[in-house]
This record gives sequence, structure tokens and C-alpha cells, in this order.
Amino acid sequence: MSLATTVHLSALAVSGLITLTRLPQAIKGRNPLLFWALLMLTVAIALANSAIYLAVDNVLGGINIANLIIRFAMYGFVLILGLKASVAFRSPLAGKCIGGSIGLAVLGVLAVLMVVLFVLADMPSSSPGLRDYAQQLPVILYTALGRAYPAYVSACLIGPAFATAAHRRRPALIRTASALIALGLSGAVLYALQDHTPWDVSPWDHLVPYSALISCTLGLALLGGRRMALNREEKQTRLTQTYVR
Repeated sequence: MSLATTVHLSALAVSGLITLTRLPQAIKGRNPLLFWALLMLTVAIALANSAIYLAVDNVLGGINIANLIIRFAMYGFVLILGLKASVAFRSPLAGKCIGGSIGLAVLGVLAVLMVVLFVLADMPSSSPGLRDYAQQLPVILYTALGRAYPAYVSACLIGPAFATAAHRRRPALIRTASALIALGLSGAVLYALQDHTPWDVSPWDHLVPYSALISCTLGLALLGGRRMALNREEKQTRLTQTYVR
């Protein structure tokens, strides 16, 4: 098994497992957005597998709609990650840049342009990763836009993430989660930029993005665990106060 396949399967296993652990909480109405974010991430990673991609895309007409699903699933995951993380990192500015008018405008413009480029590209048959059409200009631009929004959100959060990780007064769990997310965000930015460097980055083409996703997913899971712990503490406090009265 190649390194790329190992990292890919590891990312799928981590995201899938954590998504399943969040399902009971989501059913109870506790932080359902986190569950949906993780589910979208799992779908995107699963569709990046060639066999799964071909099977799903054939059902959808064999014109690479599955690739468009990957892009929008990642957009959704990154948007929710950004909104959740900006609150955890106590960064209103990052929250505005992601969920405010500017952030939503960036999301809307990139999403529309991505769909337009997808329609303009000549892709008559299924191709995992669009490798058979990699030389087409619309596909090149489409791929770049697919990485652009995750990089934008990551750039908004990197500073607050590292600052929170370095803040000694924050709880250890929050600091650890922040460090993991910060590393993942850095990987997302590097992934968006690596094709624009003069170096051969092909060995890193799978390692960087999937390692970044694993890091972000683990960080999100820790943040979710922290919130669950706080909720339990709050309930216990209320129960104690009731008996004291």
C-alpha cells in the first residue's frame, strides 16, 4: 500500500469514526452543525477514492458531478469549521471575515465561478481527480478555486488558532485542539499554494491535504468533547444546587 493510499484511508477512518461518535449527540439536538460538517468531510474524502468515485459518478450520469459534490462538501465543512473555530478562538474579526457579508460574498463568488468553470470544461466521462482533463484551462482554474475557499478560511483562522494554542490561561484541551486545527489550517494554505511553486510537489499532493484534514478533524473532535464536558458540569451544578436548596 502506497503512502498516499495509507494517508487517504487514515483520513477517511478518522473522519468517519468521529462522525459516528457525534451522531447520538446530533440526534439529541446537541451541536448538530458539527455533525453535518464532519459528515460532509467524510463524504468528500470517501469520494476521493477512485472506486467509490466511479461508482457514484456513474449513477449521476458519468460526467464528474461527483467531483462537484466533493468541492461543495469541502466548502460546507470549511464554512462550519470556520464559524465554530472563530467562536472557540474568541476572534470576532475572523468570524466576520468568514460568516459576515465579506465572507459570504467570497463564498458566493467562488461557488458560482466554480460551477461556471465546471460547465465550461469538456469532461464527457468519469475521471477521478479529473486527471484525464488536467491540461484543460477550465479544469485548472476549477481545481484552483476548489482549494481557494478552504485557504481563505484557513488564512482567517491561523493567527487566532496559534494565539489560542499559546495562551497559557486557556484550558489544556482547548489549547491542544487549537494547535491541531492551526496545523491543519496551515496545511490547507500550503496545499492551495503548492502548485504555484517552481518545485516538484507531487510527492506531497496527497500527504499535505489529508494530513491537514486529519489534524483539523481531531481538533474539532476535542472542541466538541470540551463542550460536552462543560454541559455535563453545568447539569451537575444545577442538580447539586437543587438538593442544597
